[in-house]
Amino acid sequence: MERIARLDRIGCFHRIALRVLPRAIAARFVAPEDPLSAVLELTIPDPRGGQPARFSLTVADGACRVSPGAADRPAARAQIASADLIRLAGRAASWPALMSSGRFELSGDPFLALRFAALFALPVELEPISAPRSARVPGAEIA
Repeated sequence: MERIARLDRIGCFHRIALRVLPRAIAARFVAPEDPLSAVLELTIPDPRGGQPARFSLTVADGACRVSPGAADRPAARAQIASADLIRLAGRAASWPALMSSGRFELSGDPFLALRFAALFALPVELEPISAPRSARVPGAEIA
């Protein structure tokens, strides 16, 4: 997965990834149990410093429609590099880890923004945190 994510630096691969993205996003959509009608905007920066790609995600009637271009008055926004989006899709990264490192940004309506990950079944699992060696008590093990 990491090898594929690194290919994003190559211009033609990045353009192909952006072309496939709308179908991939719509396919990952998980309709919420409660009715939701909202417009989200996804921004994918260009790894070579060009103009970012923007996608409008319209969630309504249990479906998600993805259109290229900026959303008209989105309630929430997400920004993530396409390489990190590939890592998320391949479960090689979790959205909380990317968010805490500043590589996945959410803005706008905080309640809707935080639902973004669940709407697209993004992985949440974090690696277990272990105490530093200096803080461990001899003979005590964490189950």
